Amino acid sequence: MSSRGKIINTISLYLPRLGLSALILCLASGIVLVFYYRPMGDVFRNVEEITTLVPYGWFFRQLHYGAGQVFVILMLLHTLDHFVRKRYRKYALRVWISLIVSLALCFYTLFTGFILKGDQEGRFAGHIFMNILETLPVAGGAIAGLFIVPGESFFFLPYLYHCFFLPLLIIYLMRGHIREWLPDQRFLLSGGIGLFLYALFVKPGMDIPPEASAAVVEGPWFFQGIQTLLKFLPPLLAGLIIPGFFIGCLLVLPATGTAFRTLSFKRGVMNMGENSLYGLLIILVCLYGLLTLRAGIWGP
Repeated sequence: MSSRGKIINTISLYLPRLGLSALILCLASGIVLVFYYRPMGDVFRNVEEITTLVPYGWFFRQLHYGAGQVFVILMLLHTLDHFVRKRYRKYALRVWISLIVSLALCFYTLFTGFILKGDQEGRFAGHIFMNILETLPVAGGAIAGLFIVPGESFFFLPYLYHCFFLPLLIIYLMRGHIREWLPDQRFLLSGGIGLFLYALFVKPGMDIPPEASAAVVEGPWFFQGIQTLLKFLPPLLAGLIIPGFFIGCLLVLPATGTAFRTLSFKRGVMNMGENSLYGLLIILVCLYGLLTLRAGIWGP
């Protein structure tokens, strides 16, 4: 194996272990914060009190934020590594589906955490999410009510999902992957040192009070592509159909070869079907990356 191949393989081995190290720190810091966070009343003031009045609250908040971001980014890179090298062929379909669903749930966990800041950006993101769900035909309002509701309880359901339901579900779906890639003391130490230094020396971003006026209100970085699409497309199409189509294609990718083989197609046709879906996914990822980059430069 060439030196380049060895480096790539080493990175592939490090990504999930460092990611799980970040997950452990994220869960530990989240347990500390959950004792002080109140999802009712003036949530923004409560978050500011955690940051400024609770002993080391600023540290645990920044550690929780940094660890969560690092975990999701490393898991995304780990999935992209499997995708680019077509390792999904080695997984049973149910295992691949569990991993992709858990990655999607990780992004939703970050999104609920963004809402729980209680500032103007968090409220704005929550209202956009609620409005998108309400555009679903027939049962849109009822479905939206399962995730977020207006009024005094606006933050309560995101709080339940973020602190309890989503972490347990993600860990359950990833249980086999966690056993396979469980980090040892070396990865826990290196990941812990890096995130502790981040929490100590990187100042958190400025939270915008809910009543303040702001020229541009931005969602989390991974949502800004959708936020841009919402300017040009109907909410149902931009917020649900297009993301759902992408996730659906990604879920069935390992099954395309099996499906064509079951239908007794020739090998060349089977490869063409898989490669066509593979190429479509690459195009969609690149387009969304460009939308996110555009939003980062010129605003969503």
